[in-house]
Amino acid sequence: LGVLGLGVASIVRFDLSFGVLIFSYFFSGLVLILWQHIFDQVPKTGKSFGLSRFFSVRLAGFALFLTMVTVMLGFLLFFAFPRNINSVLNLGAGLEISRTGFSAEMTPGGIAGIAESNRIAFRTQVNQILHSSQLYWRGAVLWKTDGTNWTPGTPHDFQSSPLPSAIVGEDVVSQIITLNPGRTEHLFGLYFPGRVMDLSGVRYNRDGTVKLNEVPENAVRYQVYSVRENKDSLSSKEKSAGLAIPDGVSHSVYNIAESFAEDNSEPWDIAQSILFYFNTQGFSYSLSAPPGFEQGQTLEDFLIRTRVGYCELYAAAMVMFLRLNNIPSRVVVGFWGGEYNPVGEYWIVRDSMAHAWVEAWFADRGWVKLDPTRHLDRDMSEDQDEASVSDNIPAEQMLSPSVRVVDWLRWQWTNWVIDLNLARQARMWRSVRTSLEQTWTEIQMPDPRDFLKNVFLERKSVMVGLVLSGSTLVLILSGLILKRVRPTREHLRTKAGRLLAAKTPGRHDLSAPGAERQVWEWWSSNYPEKAGMIRQVYNDQRYGPRPDRKKENLLRDLLVR
Repeated sequence: LGVLGLGVASIVRFDLSFGVLIFSYFFSGLVLILWQHIFDQVPKTGKSFGLSRFFSVRLAGFALFLTMVTVMLGFLLFFAFPRNINSVLNLGAGLEISRTGFSAEMTPGGIAGIAESNRIAFRTQVNQILHSSQLYWRGAVLWKTDGTNWTPGTPHDFQSSPLPSAIVGEDVVSQIITLNPGRTEHLFGLYFPGRVMDLSGVRYNRDGTVKLNEVPENAVRYQVYSVRENKDSLSSKEKSAGLAIPDGVSHSVYNIAESFAEDNSEPWDIAQSILFYFNTQGFSYSLSAPPGFEQGQTLEDFLIRTRVGYCELYAAAMVMFLRLNNIPSRVVVGFWGGEYNPVGEYWIVRDSMAHAWVEAWFADRGWVKLDPTRHLDRDMSEDQDEASVSDNIPAEQMLSPSVRVVDWLRWQWTNWVIDLNLARQARMWRSVRTSLEQTWTEIQMPDPRDFLKNVFLERKSVMVGLVLSGSTLVLILSGLILKRVRPTREHLRTKAGRLLAAKTPGRHDLSAPGAERQVWEWWSSNYPEKAGMIRQVYNDQRYGPRPDRKKENLLRDLLVR
């Protein structure tokens, strides 16, 4: 009944904690079954049964061994059987993973509400060491606004082929991302994502937006290639969308925007003046609405009355200032930052890191990231930001040491259990076959030292290690089974001596024939009614021509005190 219940529950939930529950259930179940068997046999023998700590530890160890064998066989069957490709049978397969709160639109208070959650949005490995302040995870690009709300309104259509600029080159950043299921079809990536691997149904946009045809119901794992710069020329549609001003913008906003442009000011200088304005005019960042504006504040309220707000207001205000100064710009929403886990070497991005920033187009620079929120604390230009790469990740950006291993196990569980689809399973077994073929080829080499060097020192093949470990386990199990089924006569004789010595108080070395004198004296003095029978059975088993299991079990029963 317990196994049936776990099987039904696995349809709805199968995360790491559920795997630990299954392991604990099998272990405790085996312990109880073994104890029950022992207690059932006691009345049949008519002997009393005394509990000992040593015996309990041995029984628990044997149950643990059987549990490990069961789990290993279970994983073998799991990885060997083809994955189910019928989504109807995958009921609730992604319910065990919290959904990301990302939204492809920006409304007042939307990101502030997401940022109050600490749930994990995705985990990612990056092929370069970056400071957390450089981790801008691009999600959606917002071009259109009615003065309050922002929507994509992209001037381009999505296409099915990757962007030409995303072809692997010197300045390409690769990321492997495990994305939790959510309410958006957008995929995330650093800088300007342009090519996604390991997923089907991916669509690309010139503004660096990548998304799926539909919202994923399960966790998805993909590799994305991003370029650091986008210096494409500005099309007429992009220029029109990037300079659009909604109706209802107040004269106060117009007046502030005009103050940034001096005679013959370059667009880049105007952008830096806007950043300087947010940094020096008493603005502060807050996820909470200021007093009196709990129902929301307009752009004019934020710039003139409160000067307190979250990243949405800063991004919207800066885009409006840029557009009023004839600089094409847009809002980008996604995530900023990350927590680094050195166990597995990956970043964790949470809902609380949801963020909005600005991209502006300059004729000599292309699209450039500008983040007015960051300039509230310090003045950091784009060039300084790119120079802040360090070879070592600071401790404050690390995940807490107490949860590193647990989070790594959850991440691996998602990668290899939750997200094991048919395509990944086929690639895994092809890798195993290739490793076996290469290992077999290297075994034929005349010098075994070269084989060991190539396999273990240079390649460090995990698959080879798994194969060798599995083979060793099979040999050990086979030896134990054969030894148990067909023990040698010498083994039975030796075991009889050990059994008699263990059941007699004191220390006795019965390895030499005729060393049992003190043992017989003790049994004759304390248990005279069965000492003769014990001696007869023992001599037949130890020195007789045909020792067997039957006499061993009889001797064991007689030695119960």
